[in-house]
Amino acid sequence: MNNLAATIGKNIASLRKAKGMTQQDLAEEIHYSDKSISKWELGYSAPSIDILMDIAHFFGVSVDYLLREQTDASILEVAENEEAKKEENNRAISQAIMLAMSMTFCVLVAVCIFFSPFFFDPANGKLVWQAFIWMIPASLLVAIIEVQYFYHNRLARTVLASVFIWALLIAFAVQFAYGNPQGQQESVWFILAVGAPLQVIVILYHNYRRFH
Repeated sequence: MNNLAATIGKNIASLRKAKGMTQQDLAEEIHYSDKSISKWELGYSAPSIDILMDIAHFFGVSVDYLLREQTDASILEVAENEEAKKEENNRAISQAIMLAMSMTFCVLVAVCIFFSPFFFDPANGKLVWQAFIWMIPASLLVAIIEVQYFYHNRLARTVLASVFIWALLIAFAVQFAYGNPQGQQESVWFILAVGAPLQVIVILYHNYRRFH
């Protein structure tokens, strides 16, 4: 038991130091006293299995890892993997924020157009509420570009491309139907028929890319 407790304590101490933490820091993270941490690291006592699970989860290792003697290289590898995970998470968050900012910019442009006196003049019959319709395919196009550049996810790109096609066609139809300054409405909803072959092309291209 003493040997096991010493092994566990050594592993906890090594992992803690690899993360640049004090005993007090670790105690606050896993919600135990720093005195308990000190006893474990000195091998005076061993944590119970539920505490071991908490510690293993915090350091990103298995309980079995804590029970076995580890080399300095293995401890360093765990620390490097943990750092790599943090960098990956930070990169994913940054990419998501950038995508949200880009799409929000499209909304901002639509709002500015709508409220701009230069574009919005009821006296002349110019209504640009269609800007909000065009905002949808514009936002989707930005999303497609960023998904391709950041995530390289073919399925997400295919779904977004499909939605983009239909949103773009609907925007054209709405523009021609309600965007005439003289109030004359032109029905061009037949343009949606173009969406069917375009949708087939997108699906075929997605499956083609799977094998190349």
